[in-house]
Amino acid sequence: MSKGQGKHIVLDGTVVRPPFAGVQNSVLREIEVELESLKRHSRTVLSVPHSPLTTIAKASNAQLAPVPSYVATPLGRVFWQQFRMSSLLKKLDADILHAFAYTAPLDCPIPYVLNVHDIIALERPELCSTLNAWHMKLLLPGSARKANNIIVSTKHVADRVAAVLEIPMRKIFVAPLGVNYKRFSYMERWPNSLPHEKSYILFVSNIEPKKGLDTLLDAYATCARDIGASLVVVGRPAWKCGKLVSRMKNWRGPGRVIWLNYVPDKDLPALYQHAELFVMPSLEEGFGMPVLEAMASGVPVLHSDHPALIEAGGGFAQTFKVGDANDLAKNIRLVLETPSLAKELVEAGQQWAEKMTWKRWGKTASAIINSIR
Repeated sequence: MSKGQGKHIVLDGTVVRPPFAGVQNSVLREIEVELESLKRHSRTVLSVPHSPLTTIAKASNAQLAPVPSYVATPLGRVFWQQFRMSSLLKKLDADILHAFAYTAPLDCPIPYVLNVHDIIALERPELCSTLNAWHMKLLLPGSARKANNIIVSTKHVADRVAAVLEIPMRKIFVAPLGVNYKRFSYMERWPNSLPHEKSYILFVSNIEPKKGLDTLLDAYATCARDIGASLVVVGRPAWKCGKLVSRMKNWRGPGRVIWLNYVPDKDLPALYQHAELFVMPSLEEGFGMPVLEAMASGVPVLHSDHPALIEAGGGFAQTFKVGDANDLAKNIRLVLETPSLAKELVEAGQQWAEKMTWKRWGKTASAIINSIR
């Protein structure tokens, strides 16, 4: 490829594959905005077959470098990244690699920027899938230490990366994630494909241990009769969640728990907008994208007092003690029974979410890449 357009940047988007959630959705948006921010450079996107990145790369006039179909599996991606990717980078005559999800080739032949979304798998492996915990244990420390720069989404993650992996702070840059404020704030009608609840509290996330859904179910059981609202849970079953799924399916009260499983991305704005309250009870987080989405949607937000969530929401949400179901129940009642507080949370949350643009993230990321010589 000609280098007449500055450096040749390769963006590793191979983590973007079904099922789309959390990290995959964030990386998709990150690559989209970074392609726009790096227009004066030659850009190549590494993508698995049938990924949405195919369309995004073409729209940005970036070169696509397809990878084998087996890369769409977790183990296949690990094998390809560690044993095949470096050869491809040499073949592409790349100058810089941007690896968007935790790891990079340990023998990477060029400078690279690494996105580290969190190090929960290293500090709290019991909250993660066994495969993910081993993957991060084997490859994250080496990938992070060899990176030229590391991008994280909160100061909390920056502090943990520096402390646990002994990475100098000068190599770590905080770039908060963004939200499409216009999309989530535009009022949507209720999707015909979903059952309608007149009054409900909302939870949106994969169902996995770190999300604290068990704490929310415990809290809801103690306050459901008082608040008169259902609990709607949106999220696919991920790992170590069999008991939680069974508990929701067999809920006999008090109140009403509705598990919608996976909901298409296009239907999320309406689900947020029609909720009485959004609750994110996470035990651990690296950022907490649903907090921003709910704020943009004009819903009062209540989340655990985990530092990453406080950063994501700018301190403009109601908080409760991590893992404390009684404190959560008390705060659910407080927000729902205090209209002035709910209004204050909505107004402050929307103002914060409107500032948290993806364009802002792209400027930070492109500046980091441009600084590499």
